[in-house]
Amino acid sequence: MKFKHMIAGLILAVSLPTLYSCENHFLDEDPQDFLSPVNFYQSEADANAAVIATYANLRGTYNQNMYFLADLPSDQTNPGTGSNIDRTNIDNFQFEPTNTITTAVWNESYSTINRANAVIERVPGIAMDAGRKNAIIGEARFLRALSYFHLVRLFGGVPLRLQETTSLTGLDIARSPVEEVYALIIADLKEAETSLPDQQMGANLGRASKGAASTLLSYVYLTQKDWTNAAAKSQEVIDKAATYGYSLFENAADIWKIQNENKQEHIFMCQYQSGPEGLGSQYNHFFTSRQANAILVGGSGYAIHLVEDAFWKSFTPGDTRRDASILSSFTDPKTQKVITYPSTLLSELSIFKYYDPASFARNNNNNNYPILRFADVLLINAEALNEAGGPSEKAYESINKIRLRAKLTELKTGLTQQQFRDAVLQERSWEFCFESKRFFDLIRTETLIPVMKAAGKNPLPRNLLYPIPQREIDVNNEIEQADQNPGY
Repeated sequence: MKFKHMIAGLILAVSLPTLYSCENHFLDEDPQDFLSPVNFYQSEADANAAVIATYANLRGTYNQNMYFLADLPSDQTNPGTGSNIDRTNIDNFQFEPTNTITTAVWNESYSTINRANAVIERVPGIAMDAGRKNAIIGEARFLRALSYFHLVRLFGGVPLRLQETTSLTGLDIARSPVEEVYALIIADLKEAETSLPDQQMGANLGRASKGAASTLLSYVYLTQKDWTNAAAKSQEVIDKAATYGYSLFENAADIWKIQNENKQEHIFMCQYQSGPEGLGSQYNHFFTSRQANAILVGGSGYAIHLVEDAFWKSFTPGDTRRDASILSSFTDPKTQKVITYPSTLLSELSIFKYYDPASFARNNNNNNYPILRFADVLLINAEALNEAGGPSEKAYESINKIRLRAKLTELKTGLTQQQFRDAVLQERSWEFCFESKRFFDLIRTETLIPVMKAAGKNPLPRNLLYPIPQREIDVNNEIEQADQNPGY
């Protein structure tokens, strides 16, 4: 069961009192209209509706824009034919402050942050069960931390907005140093760890748990190159895997079956639900080549965000992740003819992780988007242990669990620290392809420029960060053109 099918909920968000409807099937009160913030935060149901509205805001971020920023500028994908100029510019490392995709992620992230701020500020005043109250506040802190984690990796230092926006005054806030942004992220996640349940069960399945907070915290430490804490926190999650309900799926293809969403390996996902409410995802049609229209229900593919041939060829023979991740052959259901890449009938490679065989309608599919998986924990652990002291036995154990699941042999022993580092980066490329991680991995490992030059692109040092959106500079009196990221 997914935490979807939401009944209308209301929350004050963005910059003015605004009504928001959100999906929520664990509320059982009737939809309400025209509630002011003062009247709204009165009950546990109100607190629950407010945090669900915060989750719902992630749908816009992950339905398109995040993977354009985190996957397109990599060696795995290209924007396909007929893509718009903003996507093409990102693919070519021609980042500009007016790019609508970067602006959208900035705005969506701050919208989520503002909804989380409202929960953090207002829910403490509600008379309700203390445990539930603390858990809901913990969920809001997790979501605020996740949003700031996106922002700081994409843009560097950003304004820290820590109070709910209720009017047009006080909106001008300067950029905070990167260190301060990370300090807030870490503080929020540590608070979330203390208040969230080990697992979310039943109708709450899919919401943030203690294990999700710990996993994200280990990822934050890894990004900061705090190898000791990254290794310790990821090992903590591994040691508590049974408590949290985490394990790897037996087969790579099992990860992407819609019936397996929010289970076992999926620590935290962005939730979508096909149906007449229009709460589905766009991946099925967005990622599929028009040449594969025969296997789509409800329309044709957009052929946007296609897979690079060189990446498809990079997989080790026998690696089951390749065919679980990339569509390189299919059977035409009408003719039963097998169409195989590369050929005249199939000259493009499609992302296959998000295929929905029973689509409700075009751009309204049932696929969730994975944000954190147990595979993340294992590869964070392997990388951090290696960086802290070389390839230890535990580091080998963590990476080999991933390789064995992919039906590969274990990594050979005796590797140098650099060889093991390269092996982890390659393993992450295969394991997390098309999951909004590759650009960040190349940045963290300081390999973006050489890897992308080898792939035929020409990234510049300035491309290690995206530019602050020009609109933010234009409207925020505390950020001037001189505050823009270098090179833009």
